[in-house]
Amino acid sequence: MTQAQAEEVLQLPERYGKAELRRQFKAFAQEYHPDNAARNGISEKFAQTRMTEVNKAYATLKPLVDAAGPRVSIHRDLVGGSRGHNGVGVHHNPDGSASVRTQVDDSLFWDEEGNPRSAVAESEANAAADAPGHALRRFLLGPWFLRLILVALFALVWWLNFPLLPRNAARFDTSATASLSSWASVVASAVYPSYLLLFELFAGHISGALREVLNGIVSNLTRVHVEVRRKGSYQSSVSSLLEKQVYGILELPVSLALLARGLAEADAGWHLAYLVLAGIFLVDLLIGFFGAGIANGLARWLAERAEKRYVTLRMDMLKRCGQWAGGRHARS
Repeated sequence: MTQAQAEEVLQLPERYGKAELRRQFKAFAQEYHPDNAARNGISEKFAQTRMTEVNKAYATLKPLVDAAGPRVSIHRDLVGGSRGHNGVGVHHNPDGSASVRTQVDDSLFWDEEGNPRSAVAESEANAAADAPGHALRRFLLGPWFLRLILVALFALVWWLNFPLLPRNAARFDTSATASLSSWASVVASAVYPSYLLLFELFAGHISGALREVLNGIVSNLTRVHVEVRRKGSYQSSVSSLLEKQVYGILELPVSLALLARGLAEADAGWHLAYLVLAGIFLVDLLIGFFGAGIANGLARWLAERAEKRYVTLRMDMLKRCGQWAGGRHARS
């Protein structure tokens, strides 16, 4: 039994992992196992045949997901199955040892989790799912226009709020007798506008996330998908935005604000609670600079799920636009 046949028997989604494989196997086993078949109104002969297929399919795919690891998702073999996808694009098998031509947008599926992707594969896969023309849309939702707008906006926010600028100095108490709460306000006004400006200027993930959302909305409204990502941009900007923040810097104003609130709190219980929270944020701030800690771990967890959700949503959108496997806008 081939991988494609096994995936069809178990009716696996287009992207699956160890958990999805086990869930589908258990669901079919509960339906077709000889102990359950009669109760489910299924003949013994048919149930035995189906259960044999299910067991073979599971035995075929289990080594594949075990080798990939629990965190790696596998894309279904859409080439060897009965649907017979063929055409433009490149499909890699999970270990990267072979490839075939297809119209599946593989640049969405094979990423840093262990499935290799080349620039040639990405270019050909994008061409398969992209619509020609639409120069204005490519410009307005492209990688630079929105980024320049956000950089200008964040620069304005920085100019209006940065406490060390003479025009803003009167709004902040930076004297020697200033309270910790005042200093927390100063640090927040210095850190957040500066961080937003620099992060967008050098990384562009904020405008990238906005671009993905807007392009998805326009694609679904017009029923035409247009590729607006930069070449070589393999990961969703939303997941990049979650994963690649410097959370230590972002936690500093929060830590100071909690510490100030705790010191000013008269109630003993709330006083202790605020101080403990401030301590947690301060410790997480320090270890966050080494890529560890609560904030970084949570960000990685959210980014992984956001990336998988992005892939699912984009493939659904491509199907609705008729650009999935030979749709009216796919190139040949």
